[in-house]
Amino acid sequence: MRLKHVVAGVCIAGVVAAVGAALGMQGATPAGLPARILAGYYPGWYEAPVRLRDIEPHYGLVYLFAARPVGGAPGSTGAVYWTSPGDGRGAAAHFKDDLQYVRRVQGRKIILSVGGDGNGMSFPDRAKSRAFIASIAGLHRQFGGIDGLDWNTFQANQRPDTAEMIWISLELKRMYPGFIISAPPAPWSAIDQRFCRDMLNAGALDYCAPQYYDGPNLADPAYVIANVDQWVKLLGASHVVVGFGINNAANFMSDAQVASTWRELQRRHPDLRGAFNWELATDERQGWPFARKIGPMVLQAAAP
Repeated sequence: MRLKHVVAGVCIAGVVAAVGAALGMQGATPAGLPARILAGYYPGWYEAPVRLRDIEPHYGLVYLFAARPVGGAPGSTGAVYWTSPGDGRGAAAHFKDDLQYVRRVQGRKIILSVGGDGNGMSFPDRAKSRAFIASIAGLHRQFGGIDGLDWNTFQANQRPDTAEMIWISLELKRMYPGFIISAPPAPWSAIDQRFCRDMLNAGALDYCAPQYYDGPNLADPAYVIANVDQWVKLLGASHVVVGFGINNAANFMSDAQVASTWRELQRRHPDLRGAFNWELATDERQGWPFARKIGPMVLQAAAP
């Protein structure tokens, strides 16, 4: 489904305001983590993506995907860079203005995802960690502000340098009060589980969001429910966001499967922080089923 900007800009702004009011958001986005999260990834590789301000209004958190390591994986200096999305519908030309409109008027969170898609990073020493922080600070200034960082740098054969990543995360939280730190671990990985637990225990992580899509058995509702039980036991429900993908493809769920899985997860763990979707362009193309069907279920307050 393709949105017409003039009409969509008016309609979406109004619906965002209504959704925001229902969730207690007024004016500029307050610092820190929302009580409930409905998130989506916004990849930069599309030629004509939806503008940030026109993303379906149930999405209260948007991941910019993704900042990449300079020199390729695992990073030659520690710095990262960002490539703007395509401008087929004005997303690039209006990127900075839209980003700040989303944050300050619509009350949404914008988080920079780092790495992803095979772009693991290593942080073997403090010099590389400092270079990483400097590059994030540069992007923060370039964008006019962002609300957090998504650690998507530990994947495949790249083990996390947990001690340095804790130090980096705490420094970013010190520099930017209310700065959110998240991570999308592999659901089955003991290494990722230890990383998330250690980061959380150090006060360097707000939530982990295991990814249940695009891999063998990951879109099996029974597996998802049992595995989320493990993550909740490890981190506590309020530090767990569940990652889904809706697509007519192998190892992805239908919207009906996501809905039934979420209902069971919510029954078992009423304090789950929320859910995210991979990814926004697919959701838009399908008519926003994740946002419009799953979103209200995730964002509603838990029954007393």
